[in-house]
Amino acid sequence: MTECCICGKETDLPRSCRQCRNRIRGALLGLPELVVQCWMARHRVQRGGEGERVSASKEAPLPLRLDVLNLLGPSADAVLTGEDQEGPVPVVGVLSAWADLVTEQTRQRPVSGTVSGLTQHLLDHVEWACRQEWIRDFAGEVEGLMKTLRRVSGIEPVRIPLPVICPTCDLRTMVREEGSGWAAECRYCPAAKLSAREYSQLVAAQAQAVSTPQEA
Repeated sequence: MTECCICGKETDLPRSCRQCRNRIRGALLGLPELVVQCWMARHRVQRGGEGERVSASKEAPLPLRLDVLNLLGPSADAVLTGEDQEGPVPVVGVLSAWADLVTEQTRQRPVSGTVSGLTQHLLDHVEWACRQEWIRDFAGEVEGLMKTLRRVSGIEPVRIPLPVICPTCDLRTMVREEGSGWAAECRYCPAAKLSAREYSQLVAAQAQAVSTPQEA
C-alpha cells in the first residue's frame, strides 16, 4: 500500500487512489458543459430603478460581463495558481498547458484546441496521468478551474444529504457530491472523505450502535 499524493489516503494504486482518479475524470467530463453555462451567463443582468448612477461617464456600461469574456475569450493569458487566484482564469490556457505536457510525453496530440478537444485528450490519458509525479498539481488546477466556472456560472454541484453522522465532527453533515468521486464527505471536515467501502462500514457501525442497547 502507498499513500495517495492527492488526498493522503492509502491506496494499492501508484501515486493516486481510485477516488481521486474518479474525481479528476468527473471534473474533465463536466468542464465542457460548465463552459457552455458560463457563456450563457455572459450578458449582464439588467436592473432598473435600483439607485442612481454614481459615475460621471457618459459612456454606456458594457452589456457583457468582463469576467466571463476574460475567462472564455481567446485573448485570456492569465495563469491559474490555486484557490487564491483572483481575476480571470483562461479555460483553454489551462487545458492547453496540460495537453501540451501530455503530448510531449506521449507523442499523441489532441484532435483540436477547443475545450472539448482538449478535455477529451486529457480524458484519453487520465489513467496514465494519474501515475505521473505531477498529478497532484494537475488535479489542483482542474479542481480550481471547476470552482471558478461554477462561481461565474452560478451553478453549484448537486449535494445529496446522507443519513449518517460525520466520524470526525459528530455532526449530521455528510453528503454525496455529484462528480466528487467520493461516496460520502463532510461539508465541513476536509479529511472526512469516504470511499464506497468506507461509507458502507460507517453505515453498518452506526446502525449497530443504534440497535445495541446502552448499558446503564
